[in-house]
Amino acid sequence: MKIEMSEFEKAYELISSLLAPTPLIKNDWLSKKYQANVFLKLENMQPVGSFKCRGAANKIYNLTEDEKKKGVIAVSAGNHAQGVAWAAQKLGVEATIIMPKPSPIIKILNTEAMGAKVILEGDNVDESFEFLKSYLKENDKVLVHPFHDPLVIAGQGTIGFELKEQIDKIDYLFGAIGGGGLMAGMGQVVRHFYPEVKIIGTQASGASSMARSLQQGKLVPGEKGMTFADGIKVKEPNPEMYELLDELIDEAIHIPDDQTALALLDLMEQARIIAEGAGAIGLAAFDELYQRSPRRFKNKNIVLTICGGNIDINLVDRIIERGLLQSHRRIKVDLLLDDRPGALFKFTKIVKEMGGNILQVTHERNAPYLELQESIVEAVLETKGREHAEAILDEISKNFKVAQRDFVFNKSTK
Repeated sequence: MKIEMSEFEKAYELISSLLAPTPLIKNDWLSKKYQANVFLKLENMQPVGSFKCRGAANKIYNLTEDEKKKGVIAVSAGNHAQGVAWAAQKLGVEATIIMPKPSPIIKILNTEAMGAKVILEGDNVDESFEFLKSYLKENDKVLVHPFHDPLVIAGQGTIGFELKEQIDKIDYLFGAIGGGGLMAGMGQVVRHFYPEVKIIGTQASGASSMARSLQQGKLVPGEKGMTFADGIKVKEPNPEMYELLDELIDEAIHIPDDQTALALLDLMEQARIIAEGAGAIGLAAFDELYQRSPRRFKNKNIVLTICGGNIDINLVDRIIERGLLQSHRRIKVDLLLDDRPGALFKFTKIVKEMGGNILQVTHERNAPYLELQESIVEAVLETKGREHAEAILDEISKNFKVAQRDFVFNKSTK
């Protein structure tokens, strides 16, 4: 599935007539933290909250008139659905979207609001694709695939043309991999304009088959696909997409959800940017590689692709909680107390004197595993970060028996 540069140029001519360039901003806080020039390419600022409208628009625009009359169909749990719906409405084509039944309500409503017909079938995207096969036997529609299509890939590559106008040099480009369309398209164009660039692709550890395939140099079977970054939750690596990415990606890495949650929290607090998991994972990957070798990034131009901002609002509080725990600004601790007057006061006094804040306390006396003279306190504490949390816990440990700590200090984390 070779894509000529001329196809990317045609796509850019179209996309630039439909969409304004998304901003590329240098973030001072991240740049100072990592001693590099950290730029954020804000694809979350697209009309549908992600880059997906680029590829969808290019695909639909290039259909024949007969194909446009048939209408288009897509399978997606969210971003691709909204991208296809937006592009179809913009170009006057009827769109049908098959979405898994558990898809977030807001993504279903947003897709319908752009004029698309939504069919809810299957418990996940794979089951929705199975339904698509039977649906197409009875309905003559044109499929807009989320990534395995040269026209879709060419549309995603238009990000590279915008970067060419926005920055003189890119040393490292980070982006998320789901099916691989974004990095296959953007990566090829960026490599064309910046031959020396290092391209880093990243996946969630719970859905990392493409990243592991690129690491091992051969196709690796998929796994369960467990991650909150639903925009890149693709189980099986596509062989053709693997071949494309294998030529472009210099380094592939997969990242645990806890680290992605921390990156998402950093973007919220320090860049005032709302990103979904797939949009924040590039920062998490950059942080992971920086911890391993800070010198390689010193004074370099780093571009992080914030590919989407359609976060499920119902998960935000849990994701923030994960991020706070990962950064050690929130810690959970269980400790045994002598069940006598003043014992709990002593604990709260230590936390206060150490400058911590108690967010929640549960005091249990009747648990069957406790001795008669014991009680157990489960506490959630707010701290200023890793060193402060360690100091508080050390002081608590001098005075009480700590039964459990619901986190692990990562020695590489700063």
